[in-house]
Amino acid sequence: MYHTWEVCYAEYNQKRCRIDFFLPTQRLAPISLLFIHGGGWEKGGKESWRDVAVYFAERGFATASTGYRLTPDYRYPVQIEDVRLAMQRMKQWNRELGLAADKVVAIGSSSGGYLAAMLAMITPHEELGVTEKLVDLETRPYGVICYCPVTTLELRRPFVERFMGGPFEMMQQAYLEASPLHRIRGGEPPFLLLQGDCDTTTSLEDTKRFHERLLVAGISSRLEVLHGVGHGFGYGASTEAQGKSIRAIESFLDDLVKR
Repeated sequence: MYHTWEVCYAEYNQKRCRIDFFLPTQRLAPISLLFIHGGGWEKGGKESWRDVAVYFAERGFATASTGYRLTPDYRYPVQIEDVRLAMQRMKQWNRELGLAADKVVAIGSSSGGYLAAMLAMITPHEELGVTEKLVDLETRPYGVICYCPVTTLELRRPFVERFMGGPFEMMQQAYLEASPLHRIRGGEPPFLLLQGDCDTTTSLEDTKRFHERLLVAGISSRLEVLHGVGHGFGYGASTEAQGKSIRAIESFLDDLVKR
């Protein structure tokens, strides 16, 4: 069993950014989970992750699913600003629950996987995503779980251009600085990458490249390849691919708890 409610974590004029919390009624696991939805930064919503958030809440994890401002009305780095504020709110919730503030795992799919990965790449000393509302500059997660993530913005896709506000050829340096693949320095938290080998939106080759670069930098990274699976498969707990993913997540979380 669990309780759920929605709160506003940031407000900009008439635009309110909201987050859904799911609190177990049983003893809490020591790690909480923050879900970030995909949709090419232009569609989707926090409700997408409800079934998975509930699945883990029913197993003792405090979970939350966050929304953020979308294109075309809002472009990069606004989405980074929002998820950093959502992480700040999640850390505050951990403190309210008596959990360690820093033990928040970020979970995202596609463009949400991108945002989860970017959270892991931004140190407290960087200005990317900093606004006057961000008081806690340490927004790196304890671990990162990415379903079919956007790991590089060199995709030459219209939705990426809308996100960045222009084509790669005109903004090459900005694209590279905004890509998780090119921000790996070493010192990032552990990663679990879940990728279908029939994905035509975010390719297995790109995810493998990201995984291998993490390993070279000394970062713990696991890659689970789901055969015959396409893009955006993670929003649920009922299909075979979703079941395999959840089992991989449970194993990953078990190891994080033991750190």
